[in-house]
Amino acid sequence: MEETLNNILSELKHLYKDQQELMTEQKELIGRIENLEKNQKKLITSGTKNTNKIYEELITGQRHLKFRLDNIEKIKDLVSLGQNEICDIKELIKQTTTYLSNRMSISDRMIFEIELLSENEQQEILNIINEKIYPWKNNTWRDIPGDDMYDDY
Repeated sequence: MEETLNNILSELKHLYKDQQELMTEQKELIGRIENLEKNQKKLITSGTKNTNKIYEELITGQRHLKFRLDNIEKIKDLVSLGQNEICDIKELIKQTTTYLSNRMSISDRMIFEIELLSENEQQEILNIINEKIYPWKNNTWRDIPGDDMYDDY
């Protein structure tokens, strides 16, 4: 019986040792799991930060691209305006050459000379022409002598 008790005691000691080893390994595994969780959180945080950074860079790039496209549109508009002005200048050179070589009719010469005047001068000329064509002011057709359709005598 003593021998059996010693065997049981020896097995209990052995089981106790195994239990201590298991507990040590369990603590080590818990530490590793905690480290893995910490590293996972770091990866998630850094991944989110990197994603946010990339997103901000993408937005910034899109803004720069939009700004450049707007500038290209402005330049395109300026170029087209310049082309229109070149056509106008060519036409003006043709008209001036024709004018200076006396190949224009009198009416075309007068129109060309009036177009060269400022807006105020053009308005003055127009007023003078209107006064010569329409000598009456603020008169109706009844006030103009000789325009009465019933005036047969």
